Amino acid sequence: MILALTLNDWLVALHLWSAFALVASMVLFWVLIVAARDCDSIEETIAYGRVGGIGSKVVGFGFGGTIVFGVWLAFNKDSYAIWDGWILAAIILWVIGGATGGRAGTEYRKALKRAEELKAAGQQEQPGELRALNRSSRGLLLHTISSLAVLLILIDMIWKPGAPSLADLRPSNFNVPLFIHVGGAMILVGGVLTAAAALSFARGDVRQIRFGYFSLLFVAFPGLILTKLGATLIWHKESSHSLMGAAFPHRDDPRWIEIGGTALDGGGALLVLALILGWFGLRRIDGKTDFVAKLPIVGKWTGETLLRLTTLIALALLVGYFIAVWAMAGKPG
Repeated sequence: MILALTLNDWLVALHLWSAFALVASMVLFWVLIVAARDCDSIEETIAYGRVGGIGSKVVGFGFGGTIVFGVWLAFNKDSYAIWDGWILAAIILWVIGGATGGRAGTEYRKALKRAEELKAAGQQEQPGELRALNRSSRGLLLHTISSLAVLLILIDMIWKPGAPSLADLRPSNFNVPLFIHVGGAMILVGGVLTAAAALSFARGDVRQIRFGYFSLLFVAFPGLILTKLGATLIWHKESSHSLMGAAFPHRDDPRWIEIGGTALDGGGALLVLALILGWFGLRRIDGKTDFVAKLPIVGKWTGETLLRLTTLIALALLVGYFIAVWAMAGKPG
């Protein structure tokens, strides 16, 4: 099945993986910006910096991969040309997004650098010093511009204004559901990435544990709902199933729908499980008891154990979504 994919199929998959990495890291940065606005602590600023470091690595792959594989596709596919208006627009927006995003990162890294300097010198932070750096208005403006550029690229890639062959690819009434589906999936991956990074680096820090957990709850979970909604609307239009029927798997579904649907529905169930385990884990850490304490085996688990399971599920979800993006791109079977 893997070998049956063409070079163009693999290029599309690599391009999509890069796009997901790009947007997911942008989501991670937004979550960090919001969470760190009131942060005036050396240790907490450094902890947020560790999560931001993961985002910096992922966004580098995202920005690099989208342009390399995107341009390769434009030269390799007969239906596209590098001088097509929508492709040129995407390249210009890519330059704007990359330039402003890089400058935003430089602004926000000032807080991390200052926190590390204070820690190395054994000094205490001055009241409001780190908070002011974490609230960088210049960094916020630059990241907003970068995010808008990336959002416009996503819109451009879906609607492809002026592309003559788009009507042969899909009807125009698919564009809005596709935008909801893809945009929701990118938010979902961004929320899971943020949670996995924060929980992995928490090292027992309750604030970072809460940050990771609530990234799952308030970012990944809404993204899951949008992803499922968009997928259902698309499959309802493309198949003979009713709107309700399109939300569930069928024996005659193509292989790529089976893979993507399994990753979405199974991943959704795992995400809910991670949220439940994490909720009880936080309660245990806070010294609260609940009915779970009366259950065999699970009742003996500590809050740290429950949250470790939440972390492992988040990491497993990232692998599953990686496979799902490949299936959506190459559409095997």
